[in-house]
Amino acid sequence: MQRKTILFDLNHNEMLTLGDEFSDFLKLLQNLNLKIKKNESKDLTKKFLEDVDVLVLGNPIDDYFSNIEIKDVVNFVRVGGNLMLVSEYGADFLQKTNLNNLASNFGIIFEKNLIKEQNSHNKNCSSILHIQEFPSHDIVNGLREVRIGGACSLFLKIGAKPLIQTSKSNIWSEIYNNNSEEWIKDKEQQHTIAAYSNFGQGKVVALGDIDIFCSDDNIGINSLDNHKFLQNAIIWLTEPVKRPDVMSFILDQMGELQSGVKEIQNTTNNIIETMSILEKRISYLEEKTKDV
Repeated sequence: MQRKTILFDLNHNEMLTLGDEFSDFLKLLQNLNLKIKKNESKDLTKKFLEDVDVLVLGNPIDDYFSNIEIKDVVNFVRVGGNLMLVSEYGADFLQKTNLNNLASNFGIIFEKNLIKEQNSHNKNCSSILHIQEFPSHDIVNGLREVRIGGACSLFLKIGAKPLIQTSKSNIWSEIYNNNSEEWIKDKEQQHTIAAYSNFGQGKVVALGDIDIFCSDDNIGINSLDNHKFLQNAIIWLTEPVKRPDVMSFILDQMGELQSGVKEIQNTTNNIIETMSILEKRISYLEEKTKDV
């Protein structure tokens, strides 16, 4: 079987460089027999992505994707490519990038916040999250606990589904205030930290945390089931999309298209009705003018 190619983009100043701090994650990729490539100087065009199976955008900083790149990456996934998107606390707002312009095409938005929790491990509030409950999915099946540090949450639209979510109690988000230069408490609720999406013939996994990839025993790949989670995510991305998932995507797209057409028809009918009323009003005014 031909080896799958995983490409790490570094042309947009991404943090996930596979350097020394990510050495254990690199070993994981090597153990999965993946062909590992790095992009340090080229735009993400259709031609450049032709022989890539999985594209990783590991938390870009102080750099922006062009509209052409975004369009080509979306099409890359649509026709069978796979994508891993990684952000960090504060998301695009603090990282100074436009990753959401790409992620939103797959029903995912990285929120400009920092998630905190308070639990038995930590009497005071902490940005280290302990996740022990998971939905039913190949990536998280069999996991007992993952530990996440310094993450932003994900807002999911139609088509995207959660993989890692916080509990519903003792969890809140904080948003950075530029004026006071402090993190201000925002919402107390359950938050999504990682999600996935089937898109055409391709797949997407998104995480709101970069630290899980680093060689750290506390919040990195070596903590609890973090290694297993990342391994499952990469394996899932390298497997072909099942036919029912493709059909489901097509039906969803047709449903959205139908809804859009219906909206256009309603708008057109409203315009026609308004024009008819105006026509009658003009005719009435013309008649009145003649009488005068």
